[in-house]
Amino acid sequence: MTDNENTRGWRGDHPLVESMGRAAALNDFFALPLRYPDPGRWIEAESLFQDDDQRLRDMVVGYGQARWGTDNPHLAASGFIVAYLTRLTYPLISQYVLERRVPDVSLSNLAFHTDGRRIDGTALIRPCFAALPDDPASGHPDAQVVPDEAALYARLKQGLFDANLELVIPSLRRASRASLRVSWNAVASSCAQVYHWLYALAEERETVVENARRFFGDPSSPAYREVTMEVFEHQGKRGFFARRAGCCLWWRGEATREYCSGCILLSREQQDEQFREMLVGGR
Repeated sequence: MTDNENTRGWRGDHPLVESMGRAAALNDFFALPLRYPDPGRWIEAESLFQDDDQRLRDMVVGYGQARWGTDNPHLAASGFIVAYLTRLTYPLISQYVLERRVPDVSLSNLAFHTDGRRIDGTALIRPCFAALPDDPASGHPDAQVVPDEAALYARLKQGLFDANLELVIPSLRRASRASLRVSWNAVASSCAQVYHWLYALAEERETVVENARRFFGDPSSPAYREVTMEVFEHQGKRGFFARRAGCCLWWRGEATREYCSGCILLSREQQDEQFREMLVGGR
């Protein structure tokens, strides 16, 4: 997985493609492309995570060496899940908050593009999405209409957790000794990053805050109390930041060697200083 994925495949006249295009105007990571023709270069996500532990282990180790500068499989697995989550949570949550749509990100509907050695792209196989009855695209063949907001939120959790991460995280544990605790906190942190950027970029900031509070305050969610998000102000600027209840091990990588802004290993004063620096730097 790379930080600069090929975004071919999300331009077009399909309603989900269009709404992801609108989101991508705010942040490129808010769009998840559709799988495009490139024979021999695609691995379906179900196959990667469930068919061959050795192949998965090799990809995890390769990612750890390339991106985190580590041969430690435990650290490499943490880095791999963080990269995977970025391509999953950003388009999913941004569509839910901005468009009131939930793309189908179940493991069976994702594919990875490879350059022969590592993953360099993530894509949807089919552009299916859940939508409310008043969605302009509710009559589209790829729309799965749900009755109300509660059902749409339930579909978000089902797609992200039950049909994806509840399968992915045990597979990483089995193949590369990934820590379950670290992995699930990384999930919450990745979701918090989406809300952080939505707060910075979207017009309806209160909607973003309300969504985040509901998501992290839901006892039925694996992300429950894994982070605490708050609006933080400095020099007239406001940001929406997360204080984490766990650690992703980013600071232990040879190529990283720094703490995340809301890391549990930092004191509250140190976290505040990181938040101030981010606001001054426009992050």
